[in-house]
Amino acid sequence: MIRTIHTFRSRWGAAAAVAAAFATATPAMSNDIVIGANQPGSNFYVVGAALSDVISRNSNFTGRLMTSAGAGVWLPMMTTGEVDLGTASHYEAWLAARGEGPFPQPFNIGLIASGSGLNVALYVRNDSDIQTLADVRGRRIGSEYSGGPAIDVFKRGELANAGMTYDDMQALPRSTLYGGQREDFTEGRLDVFYASVGAGIVNELDSLVGVRFLGLDNSEEAVARMREIYPAVVTWVEPGAPGVREGMWMTFLPSYVVGFNDVSEEAVHTTLAALIDLNDDFRAANPALGGWTVDRFVTEDAIIPYHPHAVSFYKERGMWSDAMEARQQELLADFGRN
Repeated sequence: MIRTIHTFRSRWGAAAAVAAAFATATPAMSNDIVIGANQPGSNFYVVGAALSDVISRNSNFTGRLMTSAGAGVWLPMMTTGEVDLGTASHYEAWLAARGEGPFPQPFNIGLIASGSGLNVALYVRNDSDIQTLADVRGRRIGSEYSGGPAIDVFKRGELANAGMTYDDMQALPRSTLYGGQREDFTEGRLDVFYASVGAGIVNELDSLVGVRFLGLDNSEEAVARMREIYPAVVTWVEPGAPGVREGMWMTFLPSYVVGFNDVSEEAVHTTLAALIDLNDDFRAANPALGGWTVDRFVTEDAIIPYHPHAVSFYKERGMWSDAMEARQQELLADFGRN
C-alpha cells in the first residue's frame, strides 16, 4: 500500500480551540472523553486535537486534550480514570502493552484505530557506490541516539533486514537523529543515513546534492530478522517523493489511538463513530492527517490487540473480517489475554 507522508504545518482551525481550552489534566467528567497526547508541535498533538474536535461536534460528549511529554505521563493516568484514550506510535504502544523499555509494567491497553504514520529507511548520496542495503556493510553509520533510543532500535531493524548488525558497520554514536545530519552528509562524516520520507532534511539534501533511499528485502526471512529486533511493519512505496527514485519496500511506523481496558463502550463507540462519520473533517484539520482514512483503521498489520469495544463497533459496521478475527486471536494469545 502506498503511504503518503505530509509535512507538518500549523493549521488547526476548530481543533486548536478545543485543545487550548482543555489542555489541563483535571479528572474527567462523565460527558468528557479525555485524550492523552504529546505537546504542541508533534504529530500526536495534531491527531489528538482533531479527534477531540470531531468528538465534540458529533456526539453529546466533549473531547478534551491532555498534553504532556508523552505516553509515559498519560498512560498511568488511564489507570486512575483521568485519561480515556491516547495517541502514540505503534512501537511505543507495543512496549507499553508488554511492560518493556521505558514502561516498568504492562498496561492493559487495546488498539482503537490505526492511522497514518511515517515511511522510514536508510539512505545514501545519489552518487554513492552503495546500490542496495547489502552494500552498506563496513560503512560509517550513526548509532545509539541517546536523545531518542527508539531510533537506534529502528536502525538495527534495517540492518537486520540485510542480515547485519552494528558489528558489521563502523558505528559512530550520535545523540539525535536530525541534529547534525546535514553536516554528517555534506561534510562526508558518514556514508549511510536514516530518515523518514518527506523529512525536511531529506528534501533539502535531495535538492542540493541528491539522495537515494535503500529499499528492504520483503522476503519472509528478511522481515522475520527485523521482527527479532522489534515488531516491524513493511509496506510498498511508489516512486516520486524526494529520495524515492524507484518503487521499493520500506518500514512503516503507524500511529495508534489506544484505550485502557476500563474505558467505557460508549466512549469508544462514540470516538470511532466520530472518526468515521466526520472523517473528511478530521483529515482536513491539518495536512498531516491526510492518511487517516477509514480503510486503515482496521489492519492485519496491528501489533497489539484491538480493544474489545473497538472490535464490537467494527463488527456492527461490517468492518471486521474473518482474517482480522484470526489476527486478533493471535495477538490476544501473544499478550496472554485469552
